[in-house]
Amino acid sequence: MRQQIAVLVLAGACTLAGGCTTTANGKAVPADKSGPITSTPVAVSALDGLLLDPGQINSVLGAKTMQVWFSAKAMWDWGSNITDKNCLAIDGPAQDRVYTNTGWTAVRGQRVDDSVDDSKKRDHYAIQAVVAYPSAHDASAFYNSSVQGWPSCSNRRFSDITQGQPDVVWTVGAVSNANGTLSTSQVQEGGDGWACQRALSVRNNIAIDVVTCSYNQSGSPAIDVAAQIAAKVVKQ
Repeated sequence: MRQQIAVLVLAGACTLAGGCTTTANGKAVPADKSGPITSTPVAVSALDGLLLDPGQINSVLGAKTMQVWFSAKAMWDWGSNITDKNCLAIDGPAQDRVYTNTGWTAVRGQRVDDSVDDSKKRDHYAIQAVVAYPSAHDASAFYNSSVQGWPSCSNRRFSDITQGQPDVVWTVGAVSNANGTLSTSQVQEGGDGWACQRALSVRNNIAIDVVTCSYNQSGSPAIDVAAQIAAKVVKQ
């Protein structure tokens, strides 16, 4: 479970299945949809290579000593700690109960921070995850569902409960859907400025799910991490 973590700033885009609109002479018109709409799915064997190395995440977060705390080939499950299930997707990436029945086939993820020891205070923290679907259509359907679901936890508070410890309360910011990325921010109440950003994007058949956290976090590090992973997907 996260310690001293706050959530994200979503930046999203037009729904991947429906396309975008552009404006001409003050009137919204459909975007150009010419060109291929399908791609060869990225193989499960390529998933590990899509994740950023710790040096790249250090650079994005302005850190120096972040390391991989653990690697995962299964979803995280924080659902029993989040009383408001509308906020589980915001609380963290690659949550089992969020992805259940969406058709995903494989996941690779990493927790990266600069403590590598839960007994020590960390200054930077991130989880990066890539989730494979059978097709780009399936991944797009998950993204579009998230576009509908994330706003139910925007501009509100929720609690993260761990037995034997004080409740951790998070204040969530507005949800944004721009440029193909869904994002939001989350701040831990009484956390001395501990704040996180959350980002979700899709490229081809891969969902890219990221959280980044640090004290007084600024900029858009979660979105930047997701964008770098997306660029690697495109090159497959």
